[in-house]
Amino acid sequence: MIDTNAFYRESCEKGFVQLEAIARNVAWVTETSWGPMEITINLSKPEKDPKAIAAAAAVSAGYAGGPDGLRVGEVRYRDGNPAMRVGPCQLCVNERDVELGYAKRIELGGERWGLWYSPYAYYSEHCIAMCWEHRPMHVDRKAFTCLFDFVDQFPQYFIGSNADLPIVGGSILAHDHFQGGGHVFPMQKAPVIERFVLSAFPGVQAGVVKWPLSVIRLEGDDREQLIAAADHILASWRVYSDAAVGVLAETDGVPHNTITPMLRKEAGRYQFDLALRCNITSEERPLGVFHPHEHLHHIKRENIGLIEVMGLAILPPRVRDVMRERGLSRDDVGRLFAEVLECAGVFKWDDAGRAALERFLASL
Repeated sequence: MIDTNAFYRESCEKGFVQLEAIARNVAWVTETSWGPMEITINLSKPEKDPKAIAAAAAVSAGYAGGPDGLRVGEVRYRDGNPAMRVGPCQLCVNERDVELGYAKRIELGGERWGLWYSPYAYYSEHCIAMCWEHRPMHVDRKAFTCLFDFVDQFPQYFIGSNADLPIVGGSILAHDHFQGGGHVFPMQKAPVIERFVLSAFPGVQAGVVKWPLSVIRLEGDDREQLIAAADHILASWRVYSDAAVGVLAETDGVPHNTITPMLRKEAGRYQFDLALRCNITSEERPLGVFHPHEHLHHIKRENIGLIEVMGLAILPPRVRDVMRERGLSRDDVGRLFAEVLECAGVFKWDDAGRAALERFLASL
């Protein structure tokens, strides 16, 4: 069993967790109609373009165009300095990482994975679990099983996965990974405002979370029923369309629907949150119908990934200049971020959206 307290301390002492860079970030909390939103302006990493994120997802196992001509899965260190770790894939882990103390071996879903702490942590003990094999992100029953394996080993941490499609996925889709840590996010504290029954899974309590995105919460102590219920919801959502609210499962054979899953465990009871996502585009919204709308791009233009789904904004450095130029206060930015999350919700909180949600729940 890994002593996470010691491992995190060592990661900081070795310089793998970039404490000085993290300390430069700006952070605050804004109260909104959805509850508190946690806002950070990230000064330690550059902003990523959504189109570049989608293109990076196409990195193949034989790609050799990365730094120093390295292939995917190959990593090189310069002078043993973690800041000089280079390779085509940021998340490929190998034995050298373990030898240097930057990563630990863990097992999820009967497979070998690596665990390390994010060099540019967004919250307390921000850790990343990376599949030892370089393969694309995927959200399915196997991934759900891995999430439960993780919290059973590390019940002090939450764990979650980015969605596995461009636009609604995170910034790295080419390598299968999860993110976790010691933080409890605003969404995880948000209440369930409507209960519904999944008759095939009597050990599961299901409900709709009061949150700007469309989030279904599954609760219980039977992990196998929870995994099966989540798999059922995902399978139903993958093929679900409701043109009245702009949701289409696919167009021209290209799939659009997926889920952002988030799991925590407390006193032996699991809380499994599933955010419904759809990456469809239109002429009016070429970056995504359920993506931050153009009038919000001065605050947020990047994909809305796992961490932001849960209510922690990762805003680019340019937002500081925007605040000065437009005379925006911190609370103004916090409320705009809540609006960003509303854009990402597939079933809006108006009469049409509520009726559409009920139609989906009835289909389950």
